[in-house]
Amino acid sequence: MTMNFNPYQRYELLLSGLVLTFFLTAKALASGSALSEQQLDSLSALLSATGTPHKKEFNSMVEATQQWRRRPGQERWEVSDLKLSKEQRKKVLKHLKALGLIHKAKPDKKQFDYALLLGATVPRMKSRFQHLVTLWEEGVRFDKIIFLSGERPLQDNIDLTEALVSEVVGKEASKDKKHKARPATEKEAARMVYMATEMPDDMRAIPVEFFSSSRTWLVDRWQRGNTRDSFKSWVKTNPRPGSALIVSNQPHLLYQQEVIRQELPAGFTTEGTAQQADPDGQIIMYLDALALWLHNLQIRMSQRQAD
Repeated sequence: MTMNFNPYQRYELLLSGLVLTFFLTAKALASGSALSEQQLDSLSALLSATGTPHKKEFNSMVEATQQWRRRPGQERWEVSDLKLSKEQRKKVLKHLKALGLIHKAKPDKKQFDYALLLGATVPRMKSRFQHLVTLWEEGVRFDKIIFLSGERPLQDNIDLTEALVSEVVGKEASKDKKHKARPATEKEAARMVYMATEMPDDMRAIPVEFFSSSRTWLVDRWQRGNTRDSFKSWVKTNPRPGSALIVSNQPHLLYQQEVIRQELPAGFTTEGTAQQADPDGQIIMYLDALALWLHNLQIRMSQRQAD
């Protein structure tokens, strides 16, 4: 029998699925396990769908996923996608949904002290900030906006720099590659994303701050900062404890939220929000995010056992 749902019912089903994922993870961690039985089943099924050998045990499955992580210094757009059949891709996406890496996530609360917007490529930062604007228009409030980015040098073909400059200072300036308005780093682009985005006047009046992590020289290359590094750069300023809304996009929310929770000073609470993942995106991008999430869950479990 075919069941038809209106858009509101479909949204409720998606939201309930994501809430269940967060609930199951929290419940599993509270019980001393890293994942619930349902999550272990989904993870094992995903590994089987990709032909990845594993034991149905948390640490074994975490190790099995680490092959999908990017090499040090490698960006997401530099990774070749996994070669899967249409049937394999369908199964993998099904299990990723069950694990909570696909669905849109909206906060339960309506009031936060901080909105933490995580850095990324320029198009992704624009998308994340537009999502935050939409939440404001839907009644979600926050007292301060914090951009957490890095000193990653921009790439015109990836960051679409000309389009950003055009939005801020005009089309003619965007064509001049030496124009002083052209941003050179992710942090500079974050400032221009903020300037270029339309938002209600009361949201524009909120204080906004920009933090970034520096690049580090590692023998033969510059290593940019990551989510943990940029969050630490803000924490070093001793912000007043309060509630924080983490703004990302799928499939990255789970691992970024886990990293931030590990670094949170006492007195802070968090919720996460993210736009739905692109169903046509590269599977390897989802699997990289999954591997990072599981790796950081494993870190938390190891810390608990050490305590």
